[in-house]
Amino acid sequence: MKYAVQIESEVGVDGTKKAYDIFSNLHTKPLRIGPPHIHSYYEVTTVLEGELVYRVGNEEDIRLHTGDIIFVPPYIVHNSSVLPAEKVQMRSGVVKFSPLFLYPMETTRSDVDCLLMAPTFEQPYYLFRAEDEKNLELDTILKQILHERSQAKLGYELALRGELIRLYIYLIRCCAVQEQPCDPNDREIDESSAQKLHQILTYLKENYQYNLSMQEVADICGMSYSAFSRFFKKVTNRKFNEYLLEMRLNYAQKKLLQSEESITSIAMECGFDYTSYFIKQFKKKNGITPKEYQKKYQ
Repeated sequence: MKYAVQIESEVGVDGTKKAYDIFSNLHTKPLRIGPPHIHSYYEVTTVLEGELVYRVGNEEDIRLHTGDIIFVPPYIVHNSSVLPAEKVQMRSGVVKFSPLFLYPMETTRSDVDCLLMAPTFEQPYYLFRAEDEKNLELDTILKQILHERSQAKLGYELALRGELIRLYIYLIRCCAVQEQPCDPNDREIDESSAQKLHQILTYLKENYQYNLSMQEVADICGMSYSAFSRFFKKVTNRKFNEYLLEMRLNYAQKKLLQSEESITSIAMECGFDYTSYFIKQFKKKNGITPKEYQKKYQ
């Protein structure tokens, strides 16, 4: 039987995009394989007990046993089911996360290379069997993530961010394409792009509070408007205005907790011309207004 591919919702109850979805499953009865789905998350599944059937795209079923781990990059069609046995107990840990959750306030060269320049994964999935030497470190990271999420102690999201960064870097180093293209011209373009992007982000960080236009930043880089727009979208996977808005909101969050200034003053200092627009975008991103955010966290 064929199913339509479902687009998994990544929006929380407050209407904002969820940065991660981390949970454990316990099944005591067999489950039929569900409809295939896709999402923008990085997804890593570890089998803690029992057996699990995983299907990726049109590939044959992949049987996972206790200790096995599978990683599926973003936008790959996949689904799974518990093996139909008489006595079934299957426990799994699932870690889904968006690289947006890992973005720092201050950009370093590593952030450019690993976060803003999206890594390339040639395979639809990567399997780490329990006996695989690479499995040990990955298993340790995943169990720590699941532990932090289930305990939710003070500062757990900081701990989650740290562990997810470890996981993300591990996946890049083990699975992403590392070699530069054979064509030396392509290699020069890649290095030039990384340097240019670093220049752009540094300029934005130093001038985000001003009324910036994409044309102004394009001129700084010696690029035309259209060429800059294509370049920025290609290497960051976001539009220029979206990135600038997120940067301003991030700095506004910091100021809201460190300053006694009014909401209007903070909005203006972070590059927002209208307080009403700032409040609207802040609530869209965080689920609460700036004033509510101050009361909750200050």
